[in-house]
Amino acid sequence: MYNTITEDIKKQLEKASGEELRPDELKESPPADYACTIAFRLAGKTGKSPKEIAENIAGKIRPAGYVKSAEAVNGYVNLCIDTKKIIAPLLEEIRAKGVNYGRGEAKGQKIVLEHTSINPSGPLHIGRLRNCLIGDSLARILSFSGYCVETHYFVNDVGKQIAIIALGFMEGLEPDAEAVRNYADYAGKEDFKVFFMYVSANRKFEEDASFAERVQEHIRKAEGGDAAALDKITDVARRCLLGQKEIYDYLGVRFDYFDYESAYIRNGAVGKVLEKVAKSPLAANTDKGFGLDLSSYGLERRDSVTILSRADGTSVYLSRDIAYHLEKVERGDIVMNVLGEDHKHEFKELKTILTEIYGIRKPLEAVHYSFVSFEGMELSTRKGQTAPIDKLLDEAVEKAAAEIEKRGIASKDAAPLIAVGAVKYHILKTSPQKTIAFKWAEALSFEGEAAPYIQYAHARCCSILEKAGTDIAAIPVKDIDVSLEDTEDALLKALLRFPGVVAKAASERKPSNVASYVYELASCYSRFYKECPVLSADEKTKNRRLLLVESTRQVLENGLGLLGITAPEKM
Repeated sequence: MYNTITEDIKKQLEKASGEELRPDELKESPPADYACTIAFRLAGKTGKSPKEIAENIAGKIRPAGYVKSAEAVNGYVNLCIDTKKIIAPLLEEIRAKGVNYGRGEAKGQKIVLEHTSINPSGPLHIGRLRNCLIGDSLARILSFSGYCVETHYFVNDVGKQIAIIALGFMEGLEPDAEAVRNYADYAGKEDFKVFFMYVSANRKFEEDASFAERVQEHIRKAEGGDAAALDKITDVARRCLLGQKEIYDYLGVRFDYFDYESAYIRNGAVGKVLEKVAKSPLAANTDKGFGLDLSSYGLERRDSVTILSRADGTSVYLSRDIAYHLEKVERGDIVMNVLGEDHKHEFKELKTILTEIYGIRKPLEAVHYSFVSFEGMELSTRKGQTAPIDKLLDEAVEKAAAEIEKRGIASKDAAPLIAVGAVKYHILKTSPQKTIAFKWAEALSFEGEAAPYIQYAHARCCSILEKAGTDIAAIPVKDIDVSLEDTEDALLKALLRFPGVVAKAASERKPSNVASYVYELASCYSRFYKECPVLSADEKTKNRRLLLVESTRQVLENGLGLLGITAPEKM
């Protein structure tokens, strides 16, 4: 329906202007339904003002098809659609498609999406939560839009941090006592046990030169073919990952594959990378090790070389990441990574090596995100100060339960789904490029732009439908009364927009587009709920409004699902 209406409007504008519209010249734009900017392009071509051209185009458009009216405003051609003509087919489409309403057609392309990929040196912390939630939501949105999506998690099971922890365990160091006291509630989890050891072992690494040398020697053995030495390191990572996976499960985040860096050492792929790049004219050796001089691509390092292996012959993360990406390129048509903004330079280096040395031509994308600050929390993993998601979620459930009790709106059993929804929405509603200051009062609000407010709108829909006791599927849509009140009109137009919102979120790689939309839809429904009685209305009006309520419920469920948020039936 959405595409049909958009195409009808596009044809009418092209007929009136005598020009073919470009994709970016027709957009949804309140207070009208659509706004066309073609007059600005034609102004440069004809020498006339955009205002004059827009007035001429609008004057040629008459109410026809789905167009109710056209008006020129400051060079824009604003168009309103005729909701009386769209209500029956739109409500029928939503009812027929259900959970698939808004789903795009199959693109015939596979996206290999890597996200989260935190170091297995402790629990998932708040600083990395945004990566996890953006990646999970993107996977849902891209899949819903018609792409085949494969999610990957790259486990850094051979890095220096992990080797430090491994040696700490091997030499029987005591876990850091202060860290254990700070997080005693989670001391039984494997990721916290690894974290406690990391604090102690890292302190010893920094203060004890002989310990530091033993760590380096262990790394050399592991990379030199000593399988037992490598196993000691990778076992620590796998142990930590067990604890981290508990949180991913709680958040409802799923990965298709966990890929281990050690595999690319074991199978010789890292060695092949180093052999390949050594033949490049960009190859260079320094006292720090071997690497590439990428300064001609605007990627300068302090010593002009991007290091790929250290002076002692051990590889660095970038070498293993190159081997990993070569494999990912073979698996899909588009390779996409979710990365913090602090990794922009490193990704440019990786992409340059893959495109310029390996000749990769498939799209290599990075969705960069800015950082999240949480009230009263500072991060310093090495000092034993972290902000684990475990604690954040426990606090969220506690606050959600208190809010439920205060408002008397639900049973406390709903607290976990409200808490998880609140955390997710508060992070996803902001465009990835913008920083976030996480505030509990905003996240758990039942009145502002927050998940509980949207979830409550869905629960209200379910409540009305339950009280109606009507078989919604039996209401004949083609016979409904189309005399819409203003709030019904606004709600119907909001429902119509959903497929376009999903398509835009997918193309722009922005879950925030969907988050903004579901809040707008919930707000439209809230006004409808207050101004348009459903159960007490006459039969024709009641049937129309019940269909609107059911359609709103379905679209709220679909939209929240793309954010990984549960749509509760009761609150």
